[in-house]
Amino acid sequence: MLLRLERLILFGLVAVAASALVTLPSSARAVTAPAAWDGVPEFSMDRGWAGVVTVATRFPRRWSGGPDRQAAAEWIAATLAGMGLDVRRETFPAHLGARAPVTLENVWGISPGSERAAEIVVVVGNYDMAPTSVQAASDTAGHVGTILELARLLAAAPHRRTFIFFFPDGEEWGMLGTRRFVQTFPQRRQIVAALSIEDLDVGRFAALGIDGTGQSRGFAPYWLRGFAADAARREGVRTDEVSPLSEWLLRSLLVSQTDQGPFLAAGVPAIDLAGRSDDLALKRAVYHLPGDTIEKMRPESVVAYGRVQERILRGLDALPAVPRGSSYYLRIAPDRIVPAPALAVRQGLVFLPLAVAVLLRRRRLGPLRAPFASESMRGGVVFAALLIWVASIKLLPFLGLLPRYAVYPPPPRHPLLTTPLWLPIIISAVILVAAIVAAEALLRRREERRAMDAAEAGGRIATMLIWLLVVALVALYDNPFGAVTFLLCPAALWLWITPGPSPVRRAVNGVLVLLGFAVVVLLLAQYGADLRIGGYILWYVFLALAYAQFTPLQIALTFATLAVGVRLLALAALGRATATASASP
Repeated sequence: MLLRLERLILFGLVAVAASALVTLPSSARAVTAPAAWDGVPEFSMDRGWAGVVTVATRFPRRWSGGPDRQAAAEWIAATLAGMGLDVRRETFPAHLGARAPVTLENVWGISPGSERAAEIVVVVGNYDMAPTSVQAASDTAGHVGTILELARLLAAAPHRRTFIFFFPDGEEWGMLGTRRFVQTFPQRRQIVAALSIEDLDVGRFAALGIDGTGQSRGFAPYWLRGFAADAARREGVRTDEVSPLSEWLLRSLLVSQTDQGPFLAAGVPAIDLAGRSDDLALKRAVYHLPGDTIEKMRPESVVAYGRVQERILRGLDALPAVPRGSSYYLRIAPDRIVPAPALAVRQGLVFLPLAVAVLLRRRRLGPLRAPFASESMRGGVVFAALLIWVASIKLLPFLGLLPRYAVYPPPPRHPLLTTPLWLPIIISAVILVAAIVAAEALLRRREERRAMDAAEAGGRIATMLIWLLVVALVALYDNPFGAVTFLLCPAALWLWITPGPSPVRRAVNGVLVLLGFAVVVLLLAQYGADLRIGGYILWYVFLALAYAQFTPLQIALTFATLAVGVRLLALAALGRATATASASP
């Protein structure tokens, strides 16, 4: 058992770590964003609305690979050319469920700047749509018509910076067109800002939604968020931004749903600007469904939405210099953020109790060379078995056992999300069981199966805590928000695990291990509700593993944590410790 002094030390450190998170708002400081343009917007309701109607009614089935997609691209290109813009088009292949790839097409128009032509501002809005919808008037015709009118306004008179009005394909499948653009556009290093103008909800335009989530990496700098909020305020429009806790979770997951994501991942300051409705029930009823038609849209919403966007674009063009702000902060309230230094200290403090617990166990147990080598091998074998399982899942689309998608699983409302394919699930389960059996056989050959005394069990548990600390440090470097969100419970709970033959002690250890994954379970439930798929979220995660929604490092950290948890469960809840010694923490 842990000695009383050690328990007091660890309790104190856990209390310090908890207070560091709870009192995080006290570290907030005031911050000022540049002021938005204060001129009189010229956005035309008639022209903007005409564009929305044309996209929705002339190309009602313009999903990627759909019958109207090419015609929609040609019309957009012709419209941009008619404004005098330099029009570019690029086709590229992508897998969207079938064995053969589909041809996608990006379209964009360039309006050169007169003074700072080398500085590029990208205005992006996808023209494709969910395959479960018809017309997609709010998602996506509303913002396409808006951007076309903005392009006409900006191109009609000289402006300082270069503007690119970019209409990507494949947004619904993981922002494929934008990912392609940020990877291949020759002048991509000259892009100083990107605005994703995405979705104008059905009903009355009530608020400007601002989202700064990157795709696996990055977040919008505060200056750009504050700049957009000021533009909305000047039009008498409120802004809809998430709470500090929700922003923390968004930063932890970094799963972008709109086209600002790839720009942020590439290091370009970017935000998504959505038109929020005053009728949430109607929005939910038509989202990604055939009911999303032009009859539910309002011309006055288009002009109100467009005027806010015009203020933002003209304001960006007028800035003497585009700010260079950090993406590492946390917005606590309008004009108040927790800056990077305070965040780094408090996030690091979360793992201080775990680090001290490792040192205390090392001091008490003495040299850990033998148990460290043995238990590291066992943990490594479990980790390898889990990675073999993940690799088998990733092979399934290439073997024709799963539909093949380029990055994300299908978009919300797609029938595949609630129709599990049992054959690939069973195949992957068999591979997992085989990997576990092979791992167990390998370990039995290398080590005699015998009961452990408390000292040996304690050394093995200490080894797993060391590896948990390593995982936490790597996670902190990769994404500090994600590290705290997903490893806070394991780091705070698993350090109390001690070996012993008592059924009560084993039960307590088992509960501690399982509680370490509580946040993951809660977030899965919430994400399932957000995607409107409920318990099918497990099937969604299976698909996400099969494709490229998670980075290799995210997968490695996740399954390394799971491997540590499995070994701790085996050692402390299901293990064979023969006695409990006071000297074995």
